[in-house]
This record gives sequence, C-alpha cells and structure tokens, in this order.
Amino acid sequence: MAGWVLVVAVAALAVVLLVGLALAVVRLRRRRAEAADTSVDLPVDDPGPEGTRRDLRAVGPQRPGTPVSGVLPRDLAAPPGGLALLQLSSQFCAECRASRSVLTDVASEHPGVTVREVDVAVRPELVRLLGIRRTPTTLVVDPAGVELARTVGVPRRSDLLGTLAPLRRTG
Repeated sequence: MAGWVLVVAVAALAVVLLVGLALAVVRLRRRRAEAADTSVDLPVDDPGPEGTRRDLRAVGPQRPGTPVSGVLPRDLAAPPGGLALLQLSSQFCAECRASRSVLTDVASEHPGVTVREVDVAVRPELVRLLGIRRTPTTLVVDPAGVELARTVGVPRRSDLLGTLAPLRRTG
C-alpha cells in the first residue's frame, strides 16, 4: 500500500512540475511578443507622449552612411533650424566628462547648435534602438530627430567641426 502512495505522490509532483514549466514557457513567449510589439512603427500623427517609449520608432534596415529617421523622441531632437549634439553617456565614464567639454566648447561657438546628454542607465531603450555599444557616443541630430553623424569615444574638436560644417550649410 505504501508503494502505491509513493507512486501517486511522485506522479502528482511530476504533473505539478510540468504545469509550472508550461506556464513559464507561456509567460516567456508573451514577454517576447510584447517586446516585439514595442518596435512596431507608429503612425506619424500619433507619436505618443513626448519622451516616452511610445515616442520611439523602430530602426529599420539601414546602409552605412545613411541617416536613421524618426528614431529619437522629440525631447532629444535639435531645436527648429538647429542641430543637437546628443551625447549618450554613463555616470562613471571618465571619457564622458572629456567629451562633454569638447561638445560644450564647440556648441558655444556655433549658434543653433545645442548639447544634450542622456544617461544610458536612465534611457536603456535608446541603447537598444540606436545600437550604442560604448560610452560616450555622440550623435549629430537634426530637428526631426534624424541622426546625421555619429562619433564613438571622445570626439576631437577638429573632427567635430569638420562634421558640422557641411550640415550647418544644408541643415
């Protein structure tokens, strides 16, 4: 009799474990599906609240050297008629402080160029959407939120000025 009780107990435990495993798989699939849904392009007339995850659009396939359009939230885009130097940094990044100094110096000499800084720990969705691999990364962004140029590491002042020169004439 005791043998049958043990067999029934083991069978019940196996059923409970299988049901738990099935529920875990279902939850994991739902999370992955929800994550995929956040990258769906939103209609232009409904970008969502400014600075929120809904305000971000997915990055489509791109060729090297082509701007990425519509990725950035409006709060990170350049002001009308200007350009923004958007630095993605982290709190304990020593190079980020040096980069901030170069960006501020260049922007102070060029009207219409602003500096914006984002801590990647505060806005992790930007890291994924923009493909940020290292801090500091500096993007040159137009008023529509289009990335026009990118520099990884501390930008050299002369390189940054060379990048901005043609953009300021055309943008």
